Amino acid sequence: MTFLIRNALSIVCLLIMIVFSFYIYGSLPEQVPTGYSLAGEPTETTPRLLMATLIPLIYATVIVLINPLIKLSPEKYSMPNSKYAIDIIVFGTGVLMVSIHIALLVANGDYSTFLSYFSQGFAAFFLITGNVVGKTEQNFIIGLRLPWTLASNSNWKVTHRLAGRMMVVFGLLLLVSNSFYPSLIALLVFSVSPLVIALLYSPYYYFKYERQGRSQGYQIG
Repeated sequence: MTFLIRNALSIVCLLIMIVFSFYIYGSLPEQVPTGYSLAGEPTETTPRLLMATLIPLIYATVIVLINPLIKLSPEKYSMPNSKYAIDIIVFGTGVLMVSIHIALLVANGDYSTFLSYFSQGFAAFFLITGNVVGKTEQNFIIGLRLPWTLASNSNWKVTHRLAGRMMVVFGLLLLVSNSFYPSLIALLVFSVSPLVIALLYSPYYYFKYERQGRSQGYQIG
């Protein structure tokens, strides 16, 4: 029962994918376009049965395994105070996977339709997970596992808080831009920017604050 309560939102995402697969399956072509060139032309296809079941199966596996995998981590990285954040991140991942699942099944080779659904889902993923990623503790599964973030609890916190804020900002920008004109360039820029900013900030924080703190005989974090 606890599992169902904690994963209620994620299970709703899974059910949406399953129901949608049943609803649309009869109208799908035998081979569903699943890859596109930079010009927007379909480049590869996948059997419809596989496409109707693959993403729901992957997400079901994520729901079932994420917490056991965290529990198998060394005690220092088992995130005892991050259960709510983990549940929301898994839910946000579900929203993204729902959008990908629907995009692949309804686009039928129409690149602009696929891009629109995918971009909306990615924006929603950023908005949902960006609000909680800064509340996660050090771990080996979720987040930016860099030398500086894993070595310092303080570095982990400030890096992920910044990443979370940037995810919300760029998620909003992607949502707005996609509402007017879906663009692959906008998707790439807005989706990569939070990661790049956080990757640059983590070593900056270390060299500016933490290494200086250690050289003075104390350690931050």
